[in-house]
Amino acid sequence: DDFVKVKYSKKWIFIILGVVVAVLLLLFMTPRKQGESISPRGVYRVEYYYVPLAQKLIYHQMKMPMTVRLYEVKTGRLISESAVVDLWLNGSIYWYLEPPVNNIMVGNDVIFENIPRECQDCPRLTLEQMAK
Repeated sequence: DDFVKVKYSKKWIFIILGVVVAVLLLLFMTPRKQGESISPRGVYRVEYYYVPLAQKLIYHQMKMPMTVRLYEVKTGRLISESAVVDLWLNGSIYWYLEPPVNNIMVGNDVIFENIPRECQDCPRLTLEQMAK
């Protein structure tokens, strides 16, 4: 009877350890969302993500290593994702969605190029709307 109790408790210890390891791996490998910005006319969404702890070890020289993702709001489709960049004091967003530029810039390091206009017949964006 004591043999069954010992065997049973070892089984639970391994299950609990497995769950703890899985949770730690998930935390170690999953980026965390920091925030988002919506384009002036609500067509595009830029999301900011802290890199996972595993990548933070690789980019230890950066104060704020992050990736930036661009989505289409209506469909939720991911359009593009940046490489890892340091957004420490470098995260201002500029919505240049008027021809001939058609870019979205985040800081000095992230540029999403050739982005379609938000609408065809709408008035031009003001400088304040572009640097939101």
